[in-house]
Amino acid sequence: MGVAAPGDAWAEEAAEAGRRGTHRIVEAGVVEAPDRVAYLLGVPTGSPVGVRRRAVDLDDVTVELTDSFFQFDVANGTALIRPAKIKGGPEKLLREAGIEMPCVAEEIEARPAIQSEVDLLRLPADVWVLVMHRTCATAAGRPIQVDVVVASALHQRFRYEMYAAGEAL
Repeated sequence: MGVAAPGDAWAEEAAEAGRRGTHRIVEAGVVEAPDRVAYLLGVPTGSPVGVRRRAVDLDDVTVELTDSFFQFDVANGTALIRPAKIKGGPEKLLREAGIEMPCVAEEIEARPAIQSEVDLLRLPADVWVLVMHRTCATAAGRPIQVDVVVASALHQRFRYEMYAAGEAL
């Protein structure tokens, strides 16, 4: 979970360590908002939201699962809900649409992995995962995007570099 958003930054960070970092779009479209995501986006549970599900790989092994959920009115009809990579990432697409998200809040919890996570992350038995919910909001406080990041709790290091309005924080 050392990278805020998979993509070029992830590839660069992995390359600095002599490794290969990539990510794959697993699914994109419109889904019903899960309970926690709905709460963080400020919409009723089950409301339609845009989603981009990605698998983040290191040397061709999946090390992180990242689901990005977006307000439906923002995502509908855009590349956010299409299953292809977006040049510059979703953040660039949103900025080009006039949506800035300088407010970022993160919650991190540890819990036992569910079976699909064990399978996708190839985890040994009884390994816990770290789950991060990152909420990105406008300066006015409207949540636009919620990322749910899941990674093995083994050997994790947290490092964040976030930029808002072009300024380093």
